[in-house]
Amino acid sequence: MKYLQSIKIFILCFLLLSIMSCDQKKNEFISLDHMTFINSYYKDSVKISYYVLIDHPDPTDKILKNEIIQYVKKKLQNNTSLKEKNTASLNFVFYKKTDNTSYFITHKENSGGLLSEEISHYQEDYIANYYVSKCDGGATEKIYLYSQPEEILANSCKK
Repeated sequence: MKYLQSIKIFILCFLLLSIMSCDQKKNEFISLDHMTFINSYYKDSVKISYYVLIDHPDPTDKILKNEIIQYVKKKLQNNTSLKEKNTASLNFVFYKKTDNTSYFITHKENSGGLLSEEISHYQEDYIANYYVSKCDGGATEKIYLYSQPEEILANSCKK
């Protein structure tokens, strides 16, 4: 009888853990399109930066890095900027969605005056950069995950 009761308790615990794990939120990528920064000081070397918030980033670096890579790869499929002759690079900058960075979902950065509000002020919420740089005959893709060294993901440049 105790054996049967132990099995029932085990099954109940397993079901509760399964339900609780399903309730955990998955990473949500929030593109801050209104904050896209185009540095066109040099007309033949345009650099474009995209800012993205991640709500509930995975605490495991390997999983988080893979999810960022998948996000960028998906964005690059529809992005025509790299095909433009004068575009030199794309930079995807990722921050954790917090009370501080949530401000930028509906507001642009404000760098002037006493009440300046810039996303770079929240370095504790910085997650990663994914950098794509055009080169002779191809592109180089690198990822910088917070305090880890850069990792080259792809390099199709001619030597």
